[in-house]
Amino acid sequence: MKGWKIYVIIGIILAAAVFADPDPLGATLTPGSSSRGTNPTVTTADAQAGNVTALNINQDRITDIWQGFYGNVSGSVVLENAAGNNFYDWSLATITGEVYASRATVPSWTSINCTNQTQIDSEETLLSIATTASDGINETFNITSHPNFNVGTRLMTGCFSTRAYNSTGSAGNYWNVLLSSNSTNVVYTSILADNADAFAGSTADFEILVPVDRLLTTSTYYFYVELN
Repeated sequence: MKGWKIYVIIGIILAAAVFADPDPLGATLTPGSSSRGTNPTVTTADAQAGNVTALNINQDRITDIWQGFYGNVSGSVVLENAAGNNFYDWSLATITGEVYASRATVPSWTSINCTNQTQIDSEETLLSIATTASDGINETFNITSHPNFNVGTRLMTGCFSTRAYNSTGSAGNYWNVLLSSNSTNVVYTSILADNADAFAGSTADFEILVPVDRLLTTSTYYFYVELN
């Protein structure tokens, strides 16, 4: 990740109810605490007549584009009636699949595909992200070597992607992938990593990056989960 460091993080726990449906489904969201870093304050250096002084400067500034979500995912496969009464259920011992976040609902997943460059450029324009921003979408999702995965029955391979960080401050097991459900709706995707090393030293099943409108500073996202 080049440019500004990402400090804005919200922890959430997802509880997904999985049914006999191959496509991603909605989920119950339980938000946890939210925290953010602080921008550096002004500092001083003394100047003395006749001196020539080496001065190295570093600034880590909070991004005004990205929000981070992280957390755990649980779920089960259920056989139930319309009133929600379980006839039987099957718990999931190992969590695999994906978490999806989109600013628009996804009524159908049949056209889901990798986000192309034109769609990324349009997304940056829509969110008021400058093309020169060092923490833009293009600069963040700049590799295409993510593990292959399925959305429903559609295979995703070679999409624009990146990896969120683990506790060492380096790229972890949390692959983030750009998908699109149509020509204008980008679906931000995190491939689940069961109990992996998370950014703050604990474990989590996912870390997902989503951008917000730079002018509004907030955006609303719909979350979907697909458990395999």
